[in-house]
Amino acid sequence: MLEDYRSAYKAGMRAYRACVTKGQSPYLAVLDEILVGVDIVAQEPLGLVDIPAESIVGTKTAGRHTAFAPNFMPLLAEDTEFAAKWSNLCDAHLEEGIHTPIIAYEYMNKFYVQEGNKRVSVLKYYEAVKIPGTVTRLVPARNDTLENKIYYEFLDFYKLSKVNYVHFSKLGRYAKLQTLVCKASDESWTEDDRLNFSSLYTMFSQQFYALGGSALKLTPGDALLVYLSVYRYSDAVQSTPSQVRANLEKLWDEVKILTEPEAVEVSLEPQKSSEPLLSKLNIFSTRPSQLRVVFLHENNAENSAWVRGQDRGRAALLEEFPDRVFISCVENVNPEVDAEQVMEDVAHDHADVVFTTSARMHTACLKVAAQHPKTRFLNCSLNAPHPLVRTYYPRTYEVTYLLGVLAGVQSPTDRVGYVAANPIYGVPAAVNAFAQGLRTVRPNAHVVLRWACLPDPAHPLDFSDRKDVTLFYAKDEREPEGTNRDYGLVRREADGSIKPLALPIWKWEAFYIGIIRSIFDGSWDAAANGRALNYWWGIKSGAEAIKYSAGANSGTMQLLELLEREICDGTLQIFPRECKAQDGTVHTPENGLYTPKERMEMDWLDECVEGVLPHYEELDVKTRRLLAINGLDNVKGLEK
Repeated sequence: MLEDYRSAYKAGMRAYRACVTKGQSPYLAVLDEILVGVDIVAQEPLGLVDIPAESIVGTKTAGRHTAFAPNFMPLLAEDTEFAAKWSNLCDAHLEEGIHTPIIAYEYMNKFYVQEGNKRVSVLKYYEAVKIPGTVTRLVPARNDTLENKIYYEFLDFYKLSKVNYVHFSKLGRYAKLQTLVCKASDESWTEDDRLNFSSLYTMFSQQFYALGGSALKLTPGDALLVYLSVYRYSDAVQSTPSQVRANLEKLWDEVKILTEPEAVEVSLEPQKSSEPLLSKLNIFSTRPSQLRVVFLHENNAENSAWVRGQDRGRAALLEEFPDRVFISCVENVNPEVDAEQVMEDVAHDHADVVFTTSARMHTACLKVAAQHPKTRFLNCSLNAPHPLVRTYYPRTYEVTYLLGVLAGVQSPTDRVGYVAANPIYGVPAAVNAFAQGLRTVRPNAHVVLRWACLPDPAHPLDFSDRKDVTLFYAKDEREPEGTNRDYGLVRREADGSIKPLALPIWKWEAFYIGIIRSIFDGSWDAAANGRALNYWWGIKSGAEAIKYSAGANSGTMQLLELLEREICDGTLQIFPRECKAQDGTVHTPENGLYTPKERMEMDWLDECVEGVLPHYEELDVKTRRLLAINGLDNVKGLEK
């Protein structure tokens, strides 16, 4: 087998010369040298392990490391004893296979050979995917480096899965993978689980690299998370290589967006349309003259204030473009059961724009949008990093700040209640803004926080168990039970009745008219510039307002109107330069002002808030599904 040795030797010399050109060591890495000065806190015998061949990167000691290039191909001449032994191993591998396990050490999920370097070299030459080995893990002390933090997340994942070949470039992704393969956060994998996942991962990695994945600063694992966010794991493991490739091609822009430092573009106000002369004359214009627009609702207008509000926006859209938009609406669309099929149907029916008004429909939107690139899909949610589906939502923290001010003026005590819906993006910012408004006029006040997604008879959402809480921001009790209700600031009277004081109004027509106008005037495509786009509009845009009860104090109204003007013109910053959280941490934005991303992803509560973010395990299945799409990472047990 000297011919094979010559071929392997040439591959080794190519790798050698490439490293020299780059100023890198042209030999195998040596673990003993890497560990100089490293604090190893544990040595764990892992027993016999299938080691990913690509993860074997060096030797334990310096003994023979110069005999191999970094790709484990040989560097010694063919007339040496080394070459003869290497060739004999080739014969043994081809005749009966190399079965003797190597002995190796694992450090930071990379493997270094103590015994069996030539076996690794031969097996890598024949493109073995896995190499059996008896492995000892060396665990370094925790530190603040990203690599170390990711490794400790891997250790937690490995305890459950025994999977050692998936790598990620960011924190939180091992826990996300555990969720996407339909496992509870602490659930161990079975042997069948490992076999099914290994088959999928191998197939997916091949297609990832075939499409040019090696040119991206991503791992196949990073890309797989995008894939499994759109295509259900149960479907993915049943797919053929050609199906995986076709699906991945449709998602390729979604994958590439992960390489951009700012993958999400946030639109804070509607764009002012520009009408150049040629477009006015409609010369050479490819912009549509008419649009078919479809609205999909999870509930219906009869029992949902949310849907009724959306319907008012839909009616305003039709009034704004009476001869240019043709609107249809589908109610009672179950996000998990029939949303995907309904979207497929409307896309096949040549819908130009589809507005889905439930955040829980986002996953179905992604899958169908990948199949129908000519249909524009939008989802009523926040902070989704997907170019395929744009999201829209009001900046609720602006109105909750004003309601906090009003609560501070009206409350007879220093305790004001707040009922939050779910621990999703934007909610902590709304709670903290309410707290800032409250303390603007009542510096010693506190917010008593409760969650609508965690019903507790001992702690009712009307705060009737608390004599010191008579004002609270909560569900509008005028809505029927068991429905999506409006929210508002209310007061509980002495007889137990509820008196509304102020009600936020989400003016969906601002979004619908502004977004449809951007399609007509040609600015839709330019707005995103290939990135994910979130429309996050506030009071200035007309996307939200407050309806105050009759008889409000004129001085109070003047104050609220002044504050609203200052929010609109940017002179009032709702979140101060230094905000102290419940745990005493002082949050200070880098440039003195919170960026839209920092406000969206705020995952802490102000020090004056009495109450905590829920734990994932406390939530029901429906809420967990919502969190999987739009939930805070720390609630899901992930790190940023």
